[in-house]
Amino acid sequence: YKGVVNFATIDAKSFGAHAGNLNLKVDSFPAFAIQEIVKNQKFPFDQEKKITLTEITTFVKSFVDGKLEPSIKSEPIPETQEGVTVVVALNYDEVVINNEKDVLLEFYAPWCGHCKSLAPKYDELAALYAADADVSSKVTIAKVDATANDVPDEIQGFPTIKLFPAGSKDAPITYSGARTLEDLVKFVAENGKYKASVVIPEPVVEETKEEAKEAAEKVAEAVEEATEAVKSEAAEATDAAKEAVEDHDEL
Repeated sequence: YKGVVNFATIDAKSFGAHAGNLNLKVDSFPAFAIQEIVKNQKFPFDQEKKITLTEITTFVKSFVDGKLEPSIKSEPIPETQEGVTVVVALNYDEVVINNEKDVLLEFYAPWCGHCKSLAPKYDELAALYAADADVSSKVTIAKVDATANDVPDEIQGFPTIKLFPAGSKDAPITYSGARTLEDLVKFVAENGKYKASVVIPEPVVEETKEEAKEAAEKVAEAVEEATEAVKSEAAEATDAAKEAVEDHDEL
């Protein structure tokens, strides 16, 4: 199988957790698996079986002959979809590939800090597209937990965002811009088949508690100054009236 299958070993004591990436149990060694790196498919050897030359030879031959079915790690398909469309391995082709929509897909990891920061903006992005019936029929905003689902894409880091344009699903475009609503909308409009876009509402500027407190203090100061001015003017008027009365009495 030279030139077809490369054989390698890995130290299970130091890197045993990698077995999970190949859909193997991480507490049962030795273990054996084949990874097809182009489609990112995993073919784990049954860990209940004993690893022998005969068994491995048969296993590898079945792989080369295309007789093995890949092992697919997947979360359950969501019963309902709201907001950002949730993609799992079992509905990946249906939602991302086998349709005539532009699909913006975020590959994320639950532990990723940048992914957590992006989440509210991405939710808002999905809501903007969902609010327009015409646009939502052409564009899907989706996400997939790439640590819990086998995906055919090569992911170097999290979050990774790719656009799968309708008619060009085999040539997804990786997003590398700022993670803002404006830039993401522009990316979809410029690279999608339908050039679909949405209007981002102007942000509502709200005073912070500190700003409100400062404004209230300024108003209070102005009122106090005005009150003092009125009192001063009233006192001056009273003094003037007294002087007028005294002058009249002298006459």
